[in-house]
Amino acid sequence: MKFSHTSTRDAYVRADSRLAEHLCGLRLTDLTVERARELRKLHNDHRPDDCRVHLAAAARLLS
Repeated sequence: MKFSHTSTRDAYVRADSRLAEHLCGLRLTDLTVERARELRKLHNDHRPDDCRVHLAAAARLLS
């Protein structure tokens, strides 16, 4: 079961959690470059404007 576009308002989770793999509306903590690559692949089909995880992963990879 995927909840990829479930909206969660300002919910913070660790980037290595399973929730980060399935929910788009999360704010991530402790995001490493390796985990950013994994999450970007998992959320790749989501628009960055609609997916905080995709956006955070892309930003981490650019920094």
